[in-house]
Amino acid sequence: MKMLLTACLGSTLLLAGCGGAPQATLSGNSISFPTTSIGVVRYASGIKLTNFGGTLTGIRVAVSGADAAQFAASDTCGSSLGSGTSCIISAAFTPTAAASYSATLTISDNAANSPQTISLSGTGTDESITRALYSFPEPDASVTPLYALVNGAQKSIDMTMYYLLDPVFSADLVAACNRGVTVRVILDTNEERSNNTAAFTQLNSVANCSAVWANKAFAATHTKSFIIDGSQVAIMSINLHTSWYSHWRDFVLLENDPLDIAAIQATFNADYAAGTTAAGVSGASDYSYVPGAGDNDLIWSPTTADADMVGLISNAKSTLLVENEYMSATDIVDALEAACKRGVQVHIAMTDFSSFSTEFAALKAAGCGVYLYPDSGGFYVHTKAVVADYGLSTQNAYMGSINYYTQSLSHNRELGAYISDPEAVKLLNDTMAADYAGNGVTY
Repeated sequence: MKMLLTACLGSTLLLAGCGGAPQATLSGNSISFPTTSIGVVRYASGIKLTNFGGTLTGIRVAVSGADAAQFAASDTCGSSLGSGTSCIISAAFTPTAAASYSATLTISDNAANSPQTISLSGTGTDESITRALYSFPEPDASVTPLYALVNGAQKSIDMTMYYLLDPVFSADLVAACNRGVTVRVILDTNEERSNNTAAFTQLNSVANCSAVWANKAFAATHTKSFIIDGSQVAIMSINLHTSWYSHWRDFVLLENDPLDIAAIQATFNADYAAGTTAAGVSGASDYSYVPGAGDNDLIWSPTTADADMVGLISNAKSTLLVENEYMSATDIVDALEAACKRGVQVHIAMTDFSSFSTEFAALKAAGCGVYLYPDSGGFYVHTKAVVADYGLSTQNAYMGSINYYTQSLSHNRELGAYISDPEAVKLLNDTMAADYAGNGVTY
């Protein structure tokens, strides 16, 4: 923006383009939505409208065409746009049947090239995809829904776990093996080998069960996920440690999207093959393996996490709710500060670690709201979650294992997911908003 204004003020060659007649330019001319379940609202990244000339006035945004009812549009433009400024045109897609849909998003204004148009397209599916979000601590101070998943398995369980120190969960895995379920587990070794040794030994002593130490090429395998019968996957921030269930804030997303499951399964297979067995045999490093995005909503470290996290923050237009265990990655902190300075209401809830005091002070100075829980053994913010622009067409949300520090973003194996299910996003938003207000659970 500054470069544009400088050019307008300093070059006679550009004066005609910066004053006088407005010149409306779009950063793209189409939005294609991924396949979406009937009745589910799918949001897309916005397209920037920039005015390179005199004041752009009479701005109106509308959707037209035979399938217009399946799409919705919103914008941050208002009725006018000054010279050298931009706004965002966004769209949403809600299919009502298993069919392909298309429409046209039209921007009308006083520019010579009015109207500007953006083509919209998307496909609905009647495939029964369900997503459920669980917030922890649960009322019973346990992980009862996760136990139920393991105990209901009929064919297979494939788990990647940073920390497995829950004897009930381990016993349930063994019981599954004893009833003929094939259980494979990847356990972190570079940071948590001693804590995971008991579970590693127990699992490798039972038929149908096997555990491997995670690929050492990663600084840590910090993913927490498991696939049940190839038909359900749990994507988690929670560690399986009994002592923490009663007072740690965590979330678990349970879904049956086949595209997500296929991508997570393929990555598990690659990581499992690169692990070290009980016999001490190590597989080939798969550090360069590129995990799939699933239904365009999976976020992986070390491949996409950093860019996705910065993008999620940088694209927020109105509000940001953030919870994380760490706050030391410079690009994340910079993106949060920039959001606050451009007028986004940023609320951050964390545990008060003195090692992040410099970052906390910088965020507050930038206008961010920071609420810190005492590091005293009580309520502990362990989850890694973001809700951006809740209730707006630009709404976006994330939950997973990715901490805001460089190792987690760029050197670990991590997994997170964008969340679009309305009920799941509402639970995420309401829980995080309450945490920021100081309503955390008291241990």
